Amino acid sequence: MAVSLFAQRLPHYDLLLFSINQRPDSLWHPFAPRFLTAFNPTGYNNQPQFFSPYEIYLTVQQPPDTTQTDIYALDLLLNTLTRITATATPEYSPTRMPDGRRFSVVRVEADGSQRLWALPIDRTSAGHPLLPKVNNVGYHCWLRDTLLALFLVGESNNHTLAIATLASATPRKIAVGIGRCLQKTADGRLAFVQKLSAQEILLKLYHPLQGTVETVVRMPAGTEDFALLPDGTYLAGDGSRLLQFYPRRQNSWTPIADLSLYGVEKISRIAISPDGHLLAVVVE
Repeated sequence: MAVSLFAQRLPHYDLLLFSINQRPDSLWHPFAPRFLTAFNPTGYNNQPQFFSPYEIYLTVQQPPDTTQTDIYALDLLLNTLTRITATATPEYSPTRMPDGRRFSVVRVEADGSQRLWALPIDRTSAGHPLLPKVNNVGYHCWLRDTLLALFLVGESNNHTLAIATLASATPRKIAVGIGRCLQKTADGRLAFVQKLSAQEILLKLYHPLQGTVETVVRMPAGTEDFALLPDGTYLAGDGSRLLQFYPRRQNSWTPIADLSLYGVEKISRIAISPDGHLLAVVVE
């Protein structure tokens, strides 16, 4: 979340888990659904991130709270739920850091600043801010140990994509008018979307070494969320439909499943396990 939507009751979202495999026609197929958010049936359950093939971190707000979000972890093998943060400030966007020992969150501090924090996975300390002078972080994505992409909150929804290093106090602007989804590709590039209008949204790639941006494909109308499978296939939602796009073989998005069979009306965020075997879908 982390885009000036704080101090209010957040909307209800649920989280579904699917197994996923590739059929002989090269299309991916989700199956064996599991409902993961029975622990919070009317609250906010969002921003899932796989920290391992069988562990998901997510942002949770429990009703009737109107100010606080915390990070929870779901162990999919043991079927357990753990509250990871219990602070006086909201946290969003849990992301495993490249060192494997820490995770980063966007923390909304008492003065309203939205800063990036690092927290130890073993919860042995309270953590520390990573970019203390950058106070408008909405979302982020790690590209290397000390290199990350930032969604910087702007006025009138004109948000900025910037690249930062932990050693630099000033992020470098790459693009404006971007969406909230930032994904690292297998070869170290950054996939993101740029909004030309509310309906016209382009999926783009930023090359950190060359400093160049290229357009990959037009997103489904009104869709800004996507995920990447290990083989380079993109997945996105279009209403209740799940779509895929594989740059080397396809010119446009192809429907692969209709999740209305499971009561889904609209697909929001998507996350894929590191081994590509599991698919987590946030639904409205």
